[in-house]
Amino acid sequence: MTIQIKVWDRPTLKDPILICGLPGSGYVAKIALDFLVSELKSIPLATIYSYNLPPQVLIRPDGSAELSKHELSYVKGQNGDLLLYTGDAQPINPQAEYELSNKVLDFVAEFGVKRVFTLAAYITGQFVKSPRVFGTATNQDLLRLLVQNGALVMSEGTITGMNGLIIGLAALKGMEGACLLGETSGYVMDPKASHAVLSLLKKLIKLDIDLTPLEERAKQGEVLRNILESMKKAAETQPEKDLGYIS
Repeated sequence: MTIQIKVWDRPTLKDPILICGLPGSGYVAKIALDFLVSELKSIPLATIYSYNLPPQVLIRPDGSAELSKHELSYVKGQNGDLLLYTGDAQPINPQAEYELSNKVLDFVAEFGVKRVFTLAAYITGQFVKSPRVFGTATNQDLLRLLVQNGALVMSEGTITGMNGLIIGLAALKGMEGACLLGETSGYVMDPKASHAVLSLLKKLIKLDIDLTPLEERAKQGEVLRNILESMKKAAETQPEKDLGYIS
């Protein structure tokens, strides 16, 4: 069996929404989901292992070694419950991405999930001070809801990997799906883009969460961005050296 799901709990959930964010460019989705898991103190639901995740173990801060895995956890809230889905890495080939996405969607369907949000990166190759959030959805009603809450319509292109694939497959299973993409250069980890995405998601699902800690992390990332921009400008203004040949 290529996928193994270890189930830790089987709670009764009220109108649960699935929020997904797996590692990708700028780690926009991964940073956002890790923040939600930590700040909301989500409860472990299931751990997922797959032969199609990268063949490696990860070393944790306490020195322990652990297989790459994906995790589902849940949060009970006044405005409905949440299922949070993230992982250490994405599968290593397209077929495995389809297989794992289908498996996860079938599993969360058992808990009554009807709506799925994924988070992702909108790569521009440029550093920006105020990242925009783009959105796409599997139906026009949900897309209008994204726009009403500040998202810009993503009118072309593709969303690669599971952060895109999951909403497409969700639609085939009778769920509605949307993806929120934070604008990022794609060069470095970008908590500012993660903050922008969560700020919009917070309004969409009426989520009571303080994003201040993530905002502080974004400010630290701003320092790195400024350093990189300065280095880039310095390189562009330096005259080209005449490199001769030595024989």
